[in-house]
Amino acid sequence: MNTYEFVSPATGKCVPIEAVYDRTLSSKILGDGISIFPTSGEGTVSAPCDCMVSRVSQAKNAVTILDTVRNIEMLLCAEVSSEMSNAKVSFCVEPGQTVKTGETLFTCDVDDIRAHGYQVEFPCIITNAPLSHVRTTSGDVVRGQSNVLSCESVG
Repeated sequence: MNTYEFVSPATGKCVPIEAVYDRTLSSKILGDGISIFPTSGEGTVSAPCDCMVSRVSQAKNAVTILDTVRNIEMLLCAEVSSEMSNAKVSFCVEPGQTVKTGETLFTCDVDDIRAHGYQVEFPCIITNAPLSHVRTTSGDVVRGQSNVLSCESVG
C-alpha cells in the first residue's frame, strides 16, 4: 500500500473539512480534506502536489487538479461568505496546464474580504475515491511547507 502526502496550499489555521461552515463541504459529500483559514495578507493558494489543472469553475472561485502520477483529483477553492458576491479571485492557471508543487493556482485579497465583514477560507478536498485512511492536519500551517493531508491507495 502506498502513502501519499500533500503540502499545504495556503498559510493559516488548518482544520478538518468537517469544521467548515458550508454544509456541502463539511458533510464530505464532495470528499475528505481540510480547509485553511488564511493568515492576514496570505491570499495565495498553491498546488499541494505536482499536477495538471483539469478545470477552473465558471464561478471563478475553484480549481480542480489531477495528480496524474497517483490518479488523485483535488478541488481547491476560495470559500467566501455567500453574501459577498464580488470577491475577486485571480487565477494564475488554466485547464490543461501542468504545475509543480508550490506553484500559485489563484490569489485573492483576504484582508479586503475581511474588511467588508466576510469570512474567507480555502478548502482542499480529495474528490475521487480509491483511497483509504485519509489523515488531516490541524493547527498552523505554511504554504508549500507543512504536510496537511495524507492518504493510502486501495489495492
